[in-house]
Amino acid sequence: MRRLLYVICLVLTAWSTQAKSETLKVGFYDYPPMMIESGRTGIYQELLDELSKITGHRFQIQYFPYARLAHEFNLGRIDIEPGVFPGWVRNQRVPGKFSVPFGRVVDVLVFAPGKYFPISTPRDLSGRTLGLVRGYAYPDLRELFDSGVVHRADAVSEAQLLVMLAAGRMDQILINKAVAQYNILTVPKYREFVVGDVLGSFDVSIRVHPSKRTLLPLLDEAILAMKRSGAIARIYAKYGVSL
Repeated sequence: MRRLLYVICLVLTAWSTQAKSETLKVGFYDYPPMMIESGRTGIYQELLDELSKITGHRFQIQYFPYARLAHEFNLGRIDIEPGVFPGWVRNQRVPGKFSVPFGRVVDVLVFAPGKYFPISTPRDLSGRTLGLVRGYAYPDLRELFDSGVVHRADAVSEAQLLVMLAAGRMDQILINKAVAQYNILTVPKYREFVVGDVLGSFDVSIRVHPSKRTLLPLLDEAILAMKRSGAIARIYAKYGVSL
């Protein structure tokens, strides 16, 4: 019954919005399983495909290096970016407007084999080096990095972080739990990694450029319908990720 109601909502909403549908420019970066440039697939791709059916909008996706994506958004050359927590972009020139949350990013420690230790607070990492992705904001850890209590080692991507962990060049990294789950599932040599404690949990939304703020009511309505029907949870589950 729930899926039937969702389909009815999808048809009625798409019919009512067809006349005012737009082609929207979307910024992605290679971030499996959320955004997978090879094959143009991933969780966010499927989420937007479903949103297109409901809203009537067309999503024109372009991949960028992560650091360039913010610049494109600031200039208004990107209309939307999925999977953003408002606190991550608060200090950018154009923070944007945000839909209702559709998912959650959970940051976890992942350890090389034999290197696991439990932590209760980030200060338990004192004196250690933590692998992170360059350009990512970690507000809860900034004080520890700035004071030198925890040393930060940057990689250009999650993929490079995992390679460095497997090669023994790092003992522990901080990474999106969904990314860790997906890679451990798909890369046999990563199955010896130990997924440790959570160091952050963030509700993520679709970031909309202020020039497109009128999109938000319809996006919110569509996201809520997908959440009620279980459609979003099913998309995540296809990639071995639980919400």
